[in-house]
Amino acid sequence: MTPLPTFLESLHAVPDAGWSGAALSIVRAGKVRAAADYRVEREALAGQDVLYCLAGAGTVETLGRRLRVRSGQLAWIANELPHAHEADPDDPWTLLWFRLDGPDPPQLRRKIFGDRPGLIDIEDHLALEGWFNRLFRAMRGGGSGLAIRLNQLAGEFLVHADNEVRGDPADEVPPSLASAINAMRSDLAHGWTSLELSKLIGLSQSQLRRLFSQHLRTSPHQWLLRERLNRAQTLMSDSTLPLAEIAELCGFCDVYHFGREFRRSIGTPPAAWRRLELGRAR
Repeated sequence: MTPLPTFLESLHAVPDAGWSGAALSIVRAGKVRAAADYRVEREALAGQDVLYCLAGAGTVETLGRRLRVRSGQLAWIANELPHAHEADPDDPWTLLWFRLDGPDPPQLRRKIFGDRPGLIDIEDHLALEGWFNRLFRAMRGGGSGLAIRLNQLAGEFLVHADNEVRGDPADEVPPSLASAINAMRSDLAHGWTSLELSKLIGLSQSQLRRLFSQHLRTSPHQWLLRERLNRAQTLMSDSTLPLAEIAELCGFCDVYHFGREFRRSIGTPPAAWRRLELGRAR
């Protein structure tokens, strides 16, 4: 007889109607000691499955890639596409796992991993295993506050995963990257270029882009645009400066360029946004 997998934990949490469209939720979680022929294969499924290999090994198929997963590694599966995972027949894995749901779970994966498959070597395995223990206790306990608690736990996991991918705490960046950030932030009106920034910090333009991508999950251009828009919002809400002057102070070519970028990012024209923030009807 073929051995069956042993489910050491199998927990479900059914969110209230509409909750997954408003906040993060964890709808399933568990611990399984796989059998040699244990395989799960699907065309697509709601949410995103996250597997953490406690022991043994296995394979994950996601985003068109086949990934070998060993003990101490975490795999994030793109459930919106065809995917599968299976145990190594010679060394079947033991997994901790959960399913994350919410308004746009694939976007969360892309925020952390970009277009790369989601495979992480976990350095702080005790912290991650402790997180799973807290998740299991919450799901076993249930209660009227479970949805909020699961949203909090999901957020904690995302921070942990992001820190593991970065290789350093989210609020710490290398000195060279900090120098580029501080220079741009101190003079948003300046027309910064990648060449100028690379010379400033003594790295090539490709190295500069890699630093921004690895530590800030964005490009130098997009980071600068976001900072300019943040500053523009502050000036619009805290001063009476005209929009044309705010556009100039924040490094936009003109008020029309400012208006296009503001509406594209914020979803509202600057003048309308200002009126609403100040509580003026017109």
